[in-house]
Formats: sequence, structure tokens, C-alpha cells
Amino acid sequence: MLTKNLVKRNFIHFALLLGATLLLLSACDSGNNNPDGSAAATPTSATVNSASAIIRHSPSGTVELMWDHTSHVLTVHMALTGLTPKSTHPAHINSGSCKSEGKLVYDLSAVKTTQIGFADVITKVKNVTSGIPETGWYVDVSNGPGMSVSNQSMPITCANVFNPSASPRSSQNVQTTLATSFAPNQAVSGDAQLTVDNSKLTVELNVKGLVPNSKHMAHIHTGSCASQGPIKYDLKPVIANAAGDGTSMTIIPNISSVPRNGWYVNIHLGAGSLKSQTDNDPFACGDITSLH
Repeated sequence: MLTKNLVKRNFIHFALLLGATLLLLSACDSGNNNPDGSAAATPTSATVNSASAIIRHSPSGTVELMWDHTSHVLTVHMALTGLTPKSTHPAHINSGSCKSEGKLVYDLSAVKTTQIGFADVITKVKNVTSGIPETGWYVDVSNGPGMSVSNQSMPITCANVFNPSASPRSSQNVQTTLATSFAPNQAVSGDAQLTVDNSKLTVELNVKGLVPNSKHMAHIHTGSCASQGPIKYDLKPVIANAAGDGTSMTIIPNISSVPRNGWYVNIHLGAGSLKSQTDNDPFACGDITSLH
């Protein structure tokens, strides 16, 4: 049976991993997040005339698997940022890998998010007699809220499980990172450029890795990718060409400057409506920071 000291040490290790993830995602956050994950960060008062954002896949996070060799209980702890706020997502352990999907091994507790898109969920699976295998498992989170159609069931983040200490005779602990998946639109990259001239804000988005000839809603929000807030400005949709390269340019009048931080840009799965959780999927996100 796992000792209290081991559990405590594992929890601290996991917390450090999560903390590093949050810092990476919101390095330019203004620091106004509430500890319960209930409120988004707000922009600072300092302003500039030029800013940019590196656009990456969203969501991201960490997953820890702990197996007790005496009780045969597998505990799975996931922590994620960048999910659709106030949403619900199916999660699973499957056989195979993120690139080569296999059959379902275990259903995990649904991932439910706060109003800033953060989730922290623990699942306990009983009667796991063989422990955590060295390879051949992966953990994924689906777009949701159900699994009935392809846009709902597609994995929006995924992590391969590697356990170098695999053994059915000793307790084990494995940590890994939830990142991109191989589903459509779920491995994007790009940038946003913001410039102010003559009281007009020009926002240019350039993204690679989209479904060819697809169209996606985009916005500027207050907050950060790790601590999401309300829409600040609507942007022109991102439209991809036959190679999956997407662009968008929006000119917003009556703006003299932008904050040094506290804004972010995101791109959604939906082409013209975000009424459903499925279309709302903010699969690409970037925190806006000043250039100079």
C-alpha cells in the first residue's frame, strides 16, 4: 500500500508540474487570478502601439497515474488549462498511442471546467491487476460534451504513457504532459500581430495546421490563455487555404493603444456560431504581449 509520505511527495511533484505549465502559458499575465480559478486576469494600465502573440494549440496540462499494488486501485489525476469555459469533456485511457489509436481501456471521470477554462479531476479505477504498462496506453480528452458525432468524440489533447518501472509487484507513479493530438485542427501553430496607427488597431493572424479550406471564428479576449475572460473584440474569421494555412486581418477603429498584457487571441472550431460547446472549442490560443 502507498505510504502517506509517497502520496504527499507525488502530489507535490504533480503540483510543481502544473505550476510550471501555468507559468508557461501565462507568463505575461497581470497576476489577478483568484486561487479558486473563478476569475480571469485583467489588463494592466501600461499601453503600447505594437504587440504580438505566439499562437499554439490549446488546451494543455498534466496527467499523473498512480497504481497501488496491494489494493489494485489506479488513481488518475488530470489538470488542464485552455478548455472551453464551463464545459464538460469525456476522458479515457486507451490502448495504442496518440498517433495510433486503439481500443478503450478505462473510462475516466468527465473533465468539468471552471469559468476560466481550468479543470482538475481525479479518477479512481478499481481492479487494475497488472499495474501501469511500460508502453501501450495513452490518455485523451475529447471535445465533448458527448461522443455521438466526430467533432465531439475527437481528442483535443492527448498524452502517451511511458512507465519504465512497470511491474505488477510494486506500486508505480507516472507523470506525463497533455498536449496536441492528431485530430483535425489540433496541432496548430502561428502568430498574431497587433499595430495601432491613426487610432485604428490592425490585427493580423497567420496560422498553420488547419483543415484545408476550413473557416474558424476568432476573437481578442481579456485575460490569458490559462485564465480566460470575456470577448473584447470580434475578429474576422480565419480562413484556411488548400494547404491548411489560415489568415485573418481585422481593422478596429477608435483605439489609440493596447495593453502590455492582459489580452489574448483565440481561434475556435466553429465557422460561424459558437452556440454549442463543440463549435466553441478554442483549439488555438496566444497571449498578447508588447513588442517594445
